[in-house]
Amino acid sequence: MPQETKVKAYPTTLRGLILDYYYTNLKNITITLSFNQICNTTHHYFKGPKYRRSILGQWNLITLKSIISKSENTSKLTLNCLQLLIKELRYLQHGLNPDLYTDKFLYNKLINTCQELLVY
Repeated sequence: MPQETKVKAYPTTLRGLILDYYYTNLKNITITLSFNQICNTTHHYFKGPKYRRSILGQWNLITLKSIISKSENTSKLTLNCLQLLIKELRYLQHGLNPDLYTDKFLYNKLINTCQELLVY
């Protein structure tokens, strides 16, 4: 298959964060990059320390309160917002350092993030 065809087909194979990354950072420079360079650039971004730090930063900032306060969630029940929080944390968890990709780490985050809404 010609390199040009591979480069054109590449974004059709992407989903989620990787697709966002492609359109934000690579779309305009794919003319000058080979298919292998595009793949390597994407791989290094998502497996590199900068990406992992970014995901950990998002992980640390997200709370149940931050989910509830989003304009699209203000009319939702707390239980629904908790489900959205869990879904977002599971999504972010894939980008964390493998040592942090555990159910215990997720459980700890859920307990900590929900504590600010608990009434004693």
